[in-house]
Amino acid sequence: MSWISVRKLSSPVLFVVLALLVRKHVDSLQPAYKDLLHYIPYLSLSIVIVLSVYYNRARLLCATLTLLFIFYLIQNYLQTTLSNQHTMLIYTTISVLHPLYLLSLLFLPERGLRNRHGMLLIAGLLGLCIGFWFVFNNYALFLSEIVVQWFRVKPVSGLVLSFSASAMYLLLIFICGLVFYRQSDEFAIVIISVALFSFITLAKLDLAYISAVMFIGASVSLIVGILGSSYDMAYRDELTGLLGRRALNDRLKGLGRHYVIAMMDIDHFKKFNDTHGHDIGDEVLKMVAQQIARVDGGGTAYRYGGEEFCVIFSNRDMEYAEPYLEDVRLDIQDYEMRLRNNAERAKNGEEAKQRRGRRARDRNTVRVSVTISIGMAEPDENNRKPDEVLKAADQALYKAKKKGRNCLAS
Repeated sequence: MSWISVRKLSSPVLFVVLALLVRKHVDSLQPAYKDLLHYIPYLSLSIVIVLSVYYNRARLLCATLTLLFIFYLIQNYLQTTLSNQHTMLIYTTISVLHPLYLLSLLFLPERGLRNRHGMLLIAGLLGLCIGFWFVFNNYALFLSEIVVQWFRVKPVSGLVLSFSASAMYLLLIFICGLVFYRQSDEFAIVIISVALFSFITLAKLDLAYISAVMFIGASVSLIVGILGSSYDMAYRDELTGLLGRRALNDRLKGLGRHYVIAMMDIDHFKKFNDTHGHDIGDEVLKMVAQQIARVDGGGTAYRYGGEEFCVIFSNRDMEYAEPYLEDVRLDIQDYEMRLRNNAERAKNGEEAKQRRGRRARDRNTVRVSVTISIGMAEPDENNRKPDEVLKAADQALYKAKKKGRNCLAS
């Protein structure tokens, strides 16, 4: 898992910790500001709703609307003791239905808001809310008996939420983490954020101002996530995850007097693509990008375009950067990928069934590896501007190709 993925996965936890720290200092505020806290979540969640509509994200909108609805219920119906039958029923219904609904959102495809699919999602959420009020008004007594039996609140000291509901939230968070790890689905981070803040709020509902502070924190977490995703769409290469050409151009404008620019190119990549196919070529690009992204010494990696990459070392010279670039070259040279041998694949369904389930080492595989060539340059009398240094690095890359490839030139 890359550093970017770890940062995204840990971001909701960081905001939860910050929100809990802020809550400890609420008592020091003046009464007028304390009262204001109960209205800020409506504003902050409304901002998330506006951004959801603007970026055409139906699932994010639905997840945010659930937060808004839950906060409304907490402020207007859950400010009394949970020994009250109606209060207990509302509290438990929220704690059970909310994680189930978020789980359904996780596995629904994102098809935008301004279409039939998006409208159906909104209609489904409204129907769920209407159903909630109908059941509450007509079957409260019957449901209260089930709730008391299966979802006993305050099971231990310091925890208001029942063990069953707590397990549902924690299982949801675990599933989202697994989905993000395997599929890099960023909506899983949204669900983690919503579920985590909701869980802490319901689990610690007896704490003063907990709902206001936590739902403000949830809003900030979602807003930061939306803006971060927008930045990634604009500045990151979708295939490799590296910063893209636009980010590189912006970086070149802000370089000082001392820096090193290295241009890298995968050797014989067109031939590799023609032999193994573009899908395997994409996998190679991602592998090479992962290795380049790990460059030490303070270098920043970019995808320049096609099979070309760029690394910039700020406030450094070529003598300093060379060993770090050599390490990258050697790591890629020594990395082997295992590919299925297309020629030996099963010819019919029966043979495929017989082969299915065998270990990878028993299958016919082909091991392939690639190499890269590197050219680097730094400012000098002939190349003073960053775009001139970039061009010099590209010329040095051409030298490395002429020297036989899989080497570094300057």
